[in-house]
Amino acid sequence: MRRILFFPVLWLVIDGCIDRINFSTPPVPLTEIVIEGAITNAPGPYTVKLSNVIKSDATLPLGVPVNANRVFLADDAGTTEELTLVSAGVYQSSPSGIRGTIGRSYHVRVEMDNGNIFESVPDKMTPVGRIDSLYYEWEEIVRSDKADYGYRIYVDSHTVPGEEYLRWKFVGTYVVETLPQYSLCQSGACRPDGGGETPGNYCPLPCSGYMWVDGQLKMGYKLNPRTQEPEYVQGLECTCCRCWVTPREDKPKVNDGALSASGKFNKVEVGYVPINYYTFFERYRVEVYQMSLSRNSYEYWRAIQKQKEGIGSLFQPVGGRIPTNIFEVHGASSVQGIFYAAAVHKREVYLDKNTHKTFIETPENCVNPPRKGAAGVSCLLGFPGSESTTVRPVDWKD
Repeated sequence: MRRILFFPVLWLVIDGCIDRINFSTPPVPLTEIVIEGAITNAPGPYTVKLSNVIKSDATLPLGVPVNANRVFLADDAGTTEELTLVSAGVYQSSPSGIRGTIGRSYHVRVEMDNGNIFESVPDKMTPVGRIDSLYYEWEEIVRSDKADYGYRIYVDSHTVPGEEYLRWKFVGTYVVETLPQYSLCQSGACRPDGGGETPGNYCPLPCSGYMWVDGQLKMGYKLNPRTQEPEYVQGLECTCCRCWVTPREDKPKVNDGALSASGKFNKVEVGYVPINYYTFFERYRVEVYQMSLSRNSYEYWRAIQKQKEGIGSLFQPVGGRIPTNIFEVHGASSVQGIFYAAAVHKREVYLDKNTHKTFIETPENCVNPPRKGAAGVSCLLGFPGSESTTVRPVDWKD
């Protein structure tokens, strides 16, 4: 167990000695295409994502999805598969299509509607070792006004001959339930009973399956588009109340020669799991993938890791431009990103909420009697920085 103390003395000094800066920026046109994707030796489908972003001198900022005319995935044996558009800017291979194989090289080709064509440098899939153990340590972080609790996630692993460059990918997933029927119509004090001069202060989200009917909040109703009156629909259920939430990876973790001894890696920290009401509403799944990388893809993820580490310091300058293995075949648009091939070995563990009851505080809410989930939000939209889905993962264990 680790116990870390934080005191706000440094911030008092900084706040008193440095002029405040306005960080507003003028609008910048979307000018740069980013292509990101990977193929592994695990069963597909494999995904390629396209976005159009604000051009930056050093970072890969969040952008908006962009569709291509056609996207292809190919190997060095002459096998080519056209990927399918599954959502805005997201293309996938067929589950029964091309399959990653150690020793082969893979690349993508992206053909845009305006005639621009981009390709990735062929990337060879190298052998992968294995994660010997996946474990966690409880940690308490004491601040001046409160204490935060969480788990540091570690792995012990080893490599195999031919495996020089590694990445450990951390994926956390948890279940949440929300009550979107209690969405407030306007800002102001919460009313436990939802009462007021009008039928309550609540304006149920359409996905909740609730509506005001005869002064009462009732389930199974939706607005009739013709009459504009609530009507009961047999079997109508909430479509945004229960979600599986996966936070975006904080920063990638790649191997450093200083960490390795005889091809073994001991107690490599790969992630952190905060303990709060939402992450442990039921249980939290930790998945860690050990991925073999080529030199080019290693340099890409190492640059991302260094940049993420640098962002944590106010005074540390951001490094150079992120390397890319995407190039332009035809056209005049700027492009960056990565498509890489990686053999993988995976381990997982579930953390149960009953272990952490002492440390979980129930957030305040506007619902009486006490609610079972966050009030007034859709589980698909209520967790910024994460990907949420109402579809239960096929390999989820209850």
